[in-house]
Amino acid sequence: MGLGGLLVAVVALWFFVLRDDAPPPPSAASAAAVAIASQSTSVPPSTTVPSTTALSTTVAPTTTLATTTTEAPAGVSGIWEADLTIGSFDDFSSSFVGFRVNEELGLGIGHTTAVGRTPEVAGEFIFDDSSLLSATVTAELGAIVTEQTRRDDAVYEALDVITYPEALFVLQGPLLFEAGAEGEQTLATTGTLTIKGVTNEVQIELVAQLVGEVIAVTGQFPVVFADYGVEVPSAPIVISVEDEGIVEIQLFLRRPAG
Repeated sequence: MGLGGLLVAVVALWFFVLRDDAPPPPSAASAAAVAIASQSTSVPPSTTVPSTTALSTTVAPTTTLATTTTEAPAGVSGIWEADLTIGSFDDFSSSFVGFRVNEELGLGIGHTTAVGRTPEVAGEFIFDDSSLLSATVTAELGAIVTEQTRRDDAVYEALDVITYPEALFVLQGPLLFEAGAEGEQTLATTGTLTIKGVTNEVQIELVAQLVGEVIAVTGQFPVVFADYGVEVPSAPIVISVEDEGIVEIQLFLRRPAG
């Protein structure tokens, strides 16, 4: 193969296999829009709710949502659970938990971002009217889908999903709401993350907003994969993969029926 043919092959490899098609990180504004769309055409503006902050390096700017006249339910006190019927995983407008990590490619191609997400999540948040008391989020790792299917099996192997099918995040409160805040609230706190049977403390920032009868929660926090015994998967064209990544959370919560 001549130089021209090699160049064509490299361009084709990038375009069809290695091109960076990573979806954007979860956005509080986008999640609130999904929550509005999941309800009637007349949904109240966001009201005071517990919150969290996304990592400043990856969070999309927040925009102002249009308000309507429907009256919001009073207070958030009680148990709220993840509602997997809201949104669609096809465009990542549903609830999900996932990761984001950078790869350095060979042949002078540059960098790409690997993103994997699972829609099979369970979440329970318990509030009183002034604080988030506790939160538990479970994710089925064997349901992770990446933007490149060639990565999926390698991810399952790295996470040993047969032996350790779930990841678990636990937040212990109480975390007081920001006094006088309107709309979304930002809460930064400490929790624990368990992957492959290894539990470590993590610092997490969440953004939560009450939109009608739905609480939209988004959050991101850094993770070092080696801390959980996870060897980051690679491929021949990939020179290196960062051992640090971002865990991403998007949840839509409702009060349980009954």
